[in-house]
Amino acid sequence: MGVRGEAAEAGGRFVLRRFNGDEAYGLAEATVCVIRSYDGGGDGDGNGDAGGYGGGGDGVTVWFEALAASEGARRCADTAEAGMVPSAEVGVGMTEAEADIDRLVGRTFLMPGVPEGEDSALSLLYYFEHEPLRDNRITVVARDGDRLRLRWTAECDDVNFYDGSKPPTRIEIEGVFLYRDSRDPAAPTRSREGAEGSG
Repeated sequence: MGVRGEAAEAGGRFVLRRFNGDEAYGLAEATVCVIRSYDGGGDGDGNGDAGGYGGGGDGVTVWFEALAASEGARRCADTAEAGMVPSAEVGVGMTEAEADIDRLVGRTFLMPGVPEGEDSALSLLYYFEHEPLRDNRITVVARDGDRLRLRWTAECDDVNFYDGSKPPTRIEIEGVFLYRDSRDPAAPTRSREGAEGSG
């Protein structure tokens, strides 16, 4: 997901608004990563398949990724003992021109995710296990060099009850995200690709 701590900044937050209270964390990592697919897959309009991380031609996938910090975390009573930290990732297909850092500023990306009960590869929260993120709204507020200030809201099933017996959890993420382009030799690869999670 990027270099730990490099994208973190004081004041960043990752909040889970649950049925029994709020879980509040800082940000340990936060990145916006442009990934290209050169396998010729996808439909050529920037909305390629998940396996190729974007479309063919000039299509790319921009991954928004955030990992909460364990230090100073405030958890709900039913999850406090486990000591987990959430992470979130959303991949948005677009053209290469649209993924330019200057063109991201001021835009809002809407990612509805998959219907409840279905699996997702492009919109996920990890807590005890992966689960789909729905109703993502990601706004790129400002830029400072290779850092972007984002506001991100989303919804998922409760992180400790997966049977639908509890109201959905509302996710709020805000802070500075480090922008990385896969063409840059110094850019980190997506570390959670194929991983089971960060907890």
